[in-house]
Amino acid sequence: METYVEVIKQAVLFFPMIAFFFTIPYIVYNYHKYGSVLSLRILVVYSFILYMICMYFLVILPLPSRTEVAAMTGRRMQLVPFTFIHDILKESRISYGDPVSLLTLLHNKALFQVLFNIVMTIPFGVYLRYYFRLSLKKTVLFTFLLSLFFELTQLTGLYFYYPRSYRLFDVDDLMANTLGGTVGYFLLSPFVKILPTRAQIDSMSYKRGEKVSLMRRFTSLFLDILCIGIMSGFSGVLFVIFLGRIPYAQVLIPLLYFMFLPNMLHGMTIGKWFTKTKIVTTAGKEARWYQYLIRYGSLFLALHTLPLAINKFLEKWPEFHITSPDFNSPAAFLRGAYVIFLLVSGIQLFRHKPLFYEKLSGTRIISAFPDKKS
Repeated sequence: METYVEVIKQAVLFFPMIAFFFTIPYIVYNYHKYGSVLSLRILVVYSFILYMICMYFLVILPLPSRTEVAAMTGRRMQLVPFTFIHDILKESRISYGDPVSLLTLLHNKALFQVLFNIVMTIPFGVYLRYYFRLSLKKTVLFTFLLSLFFELTQLTGLYFYYPRSYRLFDVDDLMANTLGGTVGYFLLSPFVKILPTRAQIDSMSYKRGEKVSLMRRFTSLFLDILCIGIMSGFSGVLFVIFLGRIPYAQVLIPLLYFMFLPNMLHGMTIGKWFTKTKIVTTAGKEARWYQYLIRYGSLFLALHTLPLAINKFLEKWPEFHITSPDFNSPAAFLRGAYVIFLLVSGIQLFRHKPLFYEKLSGTRIISAFPDKKS
């Protein structure tokens, strides 16, 4: 029992790493499909991931050394069904006519192994029915396939990492695991009317997706910056090879990206397409090309050109610099004013109020979700 607890602890420690690589694609997928990331859905999906990691670790851990495995001479497969019954009876000390002897089953390792294999896949059956909405037949099939995957993992010596299998391929384990998934399917029945259905979860997600959250905007921006980085690197290499360096490439590519793409994609960039958002006028109509120019041009000037201009000005006029911490100096005033400008813009953003570049361009971001899918 202590071994199982230790393995589960290792799975829990490993979970954040898996979750880290899974999170960004998962968020993007949810925004693209539903327009929102629902807390209840996160709880269900991430608990399922943690459960699958625990189950996989229970199958493969603890890992022996390759030398130990090479020295093994035992059989690799047990293909006779219901052999577990013989193993249970062999290890038990049941005496017919003595009911107290049944208590020896509490220490029967063979019985515990069978029960463990059943219990291990009960949650899998619950998840398949509740979240993935699979029928009984599909639940039985997928549980069997999962168990077969685990048994083949053991038979192949962790995909041929070891010179031979270090655990037994057991047909009884296949039967017990498949039974566990089936039991999980039926165990959910009393709770079906209490828990929100998958359809209700989807409906809540679509409803929330009608508004553009701050996280959704940041996700869109993150994807756009990623695309710009890829495009800048790729085009930079091509131009260096064929035409030489591009002057002001770090400025031109973002401006071209944010001005031309929305004009061609009806208010969307690549990031906005993934998150199902788009730019429209304050009246809700499709924006014109010059509005994209004003929107992103003013944003670029505020975040890139203005701080550079302040620094250049202070370099050109060193008398504005005062080395002592004098907050009344022109240098402190200019930089302080810019920081206040950023803080005010941040507050407006968190309050979902129009920002300066939206007011200047007469545009706003809306959800591109009347096209809901069931």
